[in-house]
Amino acid sequence: MRGSPGEIRTPVCGSKAQRSSNQASFVVKDVDWVVSDFWQHCKIEERLSDKVSRDYKNVAKRFLLSCNGEVSRQSIREFLKPYLLKAPKTYNNIIDALKAFMKRYLQKTELMNGFKHTHVPSNFERHLPTKEQLKKGFEALESDEERAVYLFIATTGLRRSEVKNLTKDDVDFETRCVKAKHDTRTKRAGVTFYNKECETYLRRYLETRNGDNNKLFTMSYRQFYLMWKKVTKAAEFKITSQVLRKWHSTMLGELMVPDRFVDIFQGRAPKNVLAKHYTGKGLAMLKRIYDKVAFGVLC
Repeated sequence: MRGSPGEIRTPVCGSKAQRSSNQASFVVKDVDWVVSDFWQHCKIEERLSDKVSRDYKNVAKRFLLSCNGEVSRQSIREFLKPYLLKAPKTYNNIIDALKAFMKRYLQKTELMNGFKHTHVPSNFERHLPTKEQLKKGFEALESDEERAVYLFIATTGLRRSEVKNLTKDDVDFETRCVKAKHDTRTKRAGVTFYNKECETYLRRYLETRNGDNNKLFTMSYRQFYLMWKKVTKAAEFKITSQVLRKWHSTMLGELMVPDRFVDIFQGRAPKNVLAKHYTGKGLAMLKRIYDKVAFGVLC
């Protein structure tokens, strides 16, 4: 257990059933301190990405506030109940965060024993927007940056975090090639491209942008969030960056692009495979494959 035990947690008596089964419960006294220290643990000891560390920290804080700092199997159950109604992937993300907090940070493995991931149906989230809905979403956008981001995600298949972290140096504007630097323990970056539709709005946005910020897109998280609300309302279909990434993958599959190349475009290929296509002939071949299918969002 980290820090001074007297400051972080103290034993409290559980129910008779808990005592008989040797399942301890604890009180976390200083929630803010523990949550902050857990965040550092995720970033430093576990080397998780900034986004995952932040998400885990937020789950831990919500959990501790929901139970007033009383950590027990019962408080974990009560916290998880509302998530039973959420998407399976959402529930599983919460379980992952709690396991990191309980087992690896608090070192109280017994509290999470028996809590398992829920089954994710193979057809889950297969409902995708139609071309008409994608167009309606695009037409609701109000700036060239929004239009560029929307088409960039749809035609590159990049993750939200990858797009947010891109710099101009990561993009070859002549070939429309993108090499994201995203590389974590669980996710890798790939080599991908954007299409000519996107190129039009990306160039227009960059030409009119002021300042010397090397970030490709300067949109804040709040602006990013509000953009998808606007798109969803106009399309009458929930469209997010994840939905567009799934749409990108599905389109490539329908156009008969082999899975091994879809994996490269979407950052799922092993590093040794990616290395063969990162420069030279491999990169030229990837561009030919991408340009050959030439799928559009607006036409």
